[in-house]
Amino acid sequence: MTGPVPPAVQLRGVDARHGRTLALQDVSLSIEAGSVTAVIGPNGSGKSTLFGLISGRLRPSAGTVATRGAVADVLQATAVDSQLRLTVDDVVRMGRYPSRGLLRPMRRADLDACEEALGRVDLLDHRRRPINQLSGGQRQRAFVAQGIAQQAPVLLLDEPATGLDARSHQLILQVIREEADAGRAVLFSTHHLADAHCADTVIALACRCVCCAPPATAMDDPAVTSLFAPQPLRPPQSEPVAMAR
Repeated sequence: MTGPVPPAVQLRGVDARHGRTLALQDVSLSIEAGSVTAVIGPNGSGKSTLFGLISGRLRPSAGTVATRGAVADVLQATAVDSQLRLTVDDVVRMGRYPSRGLLRPMRRADLDACEEALGRVDLLDHRRRPINQLSGGQRQRAFVAQGIAQQAPVLLLDEPATGLDARSHQLILQVIREEADAGRAVLFSTHHLADAHCADTVIALACRCVCCAPPATAMDDPAVTSLFAPQPLRPPQSEPVAMAR
């Protein structure tokens, strides 16, 4: 008899620090394969830290982080050096390095994985172009294709739709669902709260886990809505006026 399938990602009692600053506190999460998880929260809430922990780029100061298989970690294309002299093909093929190695030649299976990924994000016609000559939306799609080409059980997308044109935005949301339907655990962070409704689960962070629930439940949770409510304006503190004698 086979036992229950372990989650694709599991955090237990995790704390994470940047220097002396506590970025995440006592976070426990369980994320299943074949699901889409949207990670939301204001700036500085710990979204990038969570992804760093899951990918292994960061280590927890307390607790444990476990993943079932490799993790594909897709960063924002805005972080790319504008002087980078790589073609779209080069960038996507880099996704095969974790499994193939940097110096070993590509096999047919590697090339096929890259070809499929480029087709999924509609960049086959741009494969020979330098990455720094693409539009912002095209660049982001190229890096998402790199993540797809890894064929890892866990796919992390750090704000993949930020600042994109409508077509690129829709393509990336479509790819996110397709990857989950193929059995992968897909997590994406977003400031577009409407995109969170496309997920199966929403995780709201404020340096701790405020909520982990389906979108309809999470978006109606007062603890979540308060994270995005406008802050009250405080009147400026004026200096006391000296009274004439």
